[in-house]
Amino acid sequence: MLIKELTWNGLLIWPPNWAEESLEVIDHGLLKGAEILPQTDLIKIDAAYEGTIISGLIFSNEEYRGSLYCKLKENIGKPLEEVGNMEVYF
Repeated sequence: MLIKELTWNGLLIWPPNWAEESLEVIDHGLLKGAEILPQTDLIKIDAAYEGTIISGLIFSNEEYRGSLYCKLKENIGKPLEEVGNMEVYF
């Protein structure tokens, strides 16, 4: 399944919920980091956009959390638009 098609409680998880409002981040930002937040359903990601690091949150569930996290870690440095179109197998 594509990352941008994954859902959590019926809601699409992609694009992430960003700490700053910027519609350009998803189209032009680069993935810089990913971290599972312990004891939550969240994965925190960092993206570089226009010289700034912006953090965002992705909701996830136990079914695909590990696979999604590994896919994100493997693709650090890639454009977010490309990451959202990647397949996750779980």
